[in-house]
Amino acid sequence: MKSVLKKTILLFLLAFLVSTLNPLVISYASLSDEIDKKNKELEEVNNQIKSVQKDLTTTNTKSASLEGEVKQLNNNIKQLNLGIRSAEISISKLSLELESLGDEIQDTEKSIADKNSSIADVLKEMQIQDNENTLVIFLKSKNLADGMNNIQSLLNLNEKLTLESQNLKNLHEELDVKIRNSTTKKEDLGLQNSNLKNRKSLVEDQTAARKDLLNLTKKQSKSYADELSDLKKRQESIANEIEDIEKKIREGVNPNSIPTKRGVLEFPLKDYSLNDTLSQEYGATKFAKYGYAGGFHNGIDLAIPLSTPLFSTSNGEVVATGNQDNYCYRGAYGRFVVVKDNGNPFITLYGHLSRTSVVPGQKISRGQLIGYSGTTGYSTGPHLHLSVYFSPTFYMGPSKVCGPMPFGATVNPLDYLSLN
Repeated sequence: MKSVLKKTILLFLLAFLVSTLNPLVISYASLSDEIDKKNKELEEVNNQIKSVQKDLTTTNTKSASLEGEVKQLNNNIKQLNLGIRSAEISISKLSLELESLGDEIQDTEKSIADKNSSIADVLKEMQIQDNENTLVIFLKSKNLADGMNNIQSLLNLNEKLTLESQNLKNLHEELDVKIRNSTTKKEDLGLQNSNLKNRKSLVEDQTAARKDLLNLTKKQSKSYADELSDLKKRQESIANEIEDIEKKIREGVNPNSIPTKRGVLEFPLKDYSLNDTLSQEYGATKFAKYGYAGGFHNGIDLAIPLSTPLFSTSNGEVVATGNQDNYCYRGAYGRFVVVKDNGNPFITLYGHLSRTSVVPGQKISRGQLIGYSGTTGYSTGPHLHLSVYFSPTFYMGPSKVCGPMPFGATVNPLDYLSLN
């Protein structure tokens, strides 16, 4: 009977402890499960975005036509809608992670408070024996055994104080890490909210453009096909002009005067690698010889989904921004940003953007958002064109047919980008 009663009491106590701790345990477990679900959803959506990116690449390499233009816009809209869903999931996931981190920070702060209290108790006990050395403690003791116990007690207090102090230090370090993580996630949350707003705006633009094309009459459709043919000639003319000018500038520069150092420029994408995105390399490549009128590609192309955030490769100042589509629609760099590096003799051009987030004269930091990828200018699909100029040769000058144009002696961006 006593054994049964004892078991009953133990079970009751266990149930009480579980009921006391359960809300906290369930809270953590629930948040963790929800975050895992969001990660899986995000992975699925991002895989769909990559699939649409392949379709866009295939579509845009085909001959230009009204049907092709409409199909491209349809794919753009599809990709943007997936991007909107990705941003929404990311916002939800980051909110859950911030909530979880907030709980962890509170728990750690409570542990620090408890540890401070514990250390205070140890110090009080030690204060009682303050100014008494080992010999005095021993002489005050009634006998040898008491003396040894008192001395051991003092040693134990010292050991406990050392241990508690180290634990307190560890808790403070843990708290610092969690606070930094929380700050980073808040910044990421702000970026995802910006992504969401930008993608919704682009969907409206692309939908309006598609509507305009679908509303063309049969006669207007024929005229549009002629316009596409004329566009090709204008693109070739602009590409030739750029290459003619930049070739002369490059020939006038001693290559040995330009430093080569990998890693001085940050890679402009955060969620993509070079291997995943590099679609065109720099220079007189095999593709450039037949793909570009000038036969030379003055930067690298990174194929990425429409409205992908783009980040500054360096600390510096925004030299220029603009939209060349206002002067020569689909003829050159489209929307662009030019940044002067403050620490190295380079100026970086980001071309074909859908939106810009900086203005001329603005001081910016390495890794700061400067805009979003697009298909503006002479573009065969969503991508970033990245050119790096030797700064002493760079200038914004007039073009024959396309307004203010960036010119200068370019170098291979791959010689300077950090690719880790």
